[in-house]
Amino acid sequence: MLGIIATTLGADRTLAAGAAIAAPCRALALAANRTADAGAALQACLDATPAGGRIELAPGRYRLATPVRLDHPLTLTTRGTTPDAPACSSDERRCALLHLAIAAAPARPTAGAVMPFEVASDRVRIDRLVFVGTRRSDPALSARRCASDAERPLGGGLRVNGDAIAITRSVFRDMACYSALEYGRGAGAVIRDNDFTANGTHTAALRWADGLTIHDVTGFQVTANRFRDNTDVQLILGGCVGCTITDNRFDHGGTAAGGSFAELMLQAWPNATSGDFTGTSTADNRIDCGARRRCGFGLMIGSAPWYAAPAFGGTVTRNRVRGAMLALNVDSLTGAMTIADNDLAPASGTWPSACGPQRTARAAANVSPASRAFLAPASIPAGATARRYCILNHPGPAPAPLPPTAAP
Repeated sequence: MLGIIATTLGADRTLAAGAAIAAPCRALALAANRTADAGAALQACLDATPAGGRIELAPGRYRLATPVRLDHPLTLTTRGTTPDAPACSSDERRCALLHLAIAAAPARPTAGAVMPFEVASDRVRIDRLVFVGTRRSDPALSARRCASDAERPLGGGLRVNGDAIAITRSVFRDMACYSALEYGRGAGAVIRDNDFTANGTHTAALRWADGLTIHDVTGFQVTANRFRDNTDVQLILGGCVGCTITDNRFDHGGTAAGGSFAELMLQAWPNATSGDFTGTSTADNRIDCGARRRCGFGLMIGSAPWYAAPAFGGTVTRNRVRGAMLALNVDSLTGAMTIADNDLAPASGTWPSACGPQRTARAAANVSPASRAFLAPASIPAGATARRYCILNHPGPAPAPLPPTAAP
């Protein structure tokens, strides 16, 4: 059974939260674990629930064949969620699962690409839900959609814009391409204790996917999330002022298809985001790409070698990187940044790159010549090389991968 709770109704946890709410939300409750499209029912339930309300979905699978848009403040969660309930990754069967299986690209009169699930409001909370794409459930649709510039965002998951949003204890997995969670603009959001897993396919052109893409925001907390086998950049930001990016874990399962170009990237999209990380602490993150070195760059600071764009501000400290082809690459800063006390494992080998094989000999860090003017001597790791790298963990000289998910 699905529960609807409006803040004006106190502790009432029954479905009958007013006839106007009950009817559309009852239809959604009946859509669980069926093959029919639950997208229209979910949209109707969202629209009928007043601002400040709460929708609790019963555990089970809800197939969304039509895109959904949430445009006012409310909480969307799994029924019976308590503050001490474990994240959905501990047992997905205890959570509501939204299968983002959009059947056809919708006609949209306004400009902008469509993603399967859009949040366009302040003060939304998404807690203890599982979002699953079509990477495994419909490989043919995934391949066709990801090959299309117009439809590629439909191969992703959620797009979010708004202030004071919380996304917690949820799972984002098996998106075909683009990004599992794309956050455009906002302030004061919390993204904590989520799993971003198996999004995209690294070995298939145009089918890469970021785990979490953040464009230009302020005051975010991105903490204690787990990133595994996201196949473009696992976590990428285009500007984040006064943010906390801490205690996140990054790893890979060992297959080439689950590899990435980079794990954690601070940069900007040209003419789209600021690259401003003033007041941001990127600290105590743990990266392990495994014995087979399934990631190119561990920490990637700056927009090169993809494109030229600004990057400056903040501190990058106490991060640990293992198993990367290159643990830290700084290229290119355009302003001051503090980079210190990171635990970077060196690597030796010949690595595939977008411009052909590139060799390193016990290299842990690289700081490009243009970046060195913006770093204090103590911020340049001992033994760091000073060169320009091509995109690592790329199959070779061929059309380079798309820039990490472009700004909306």
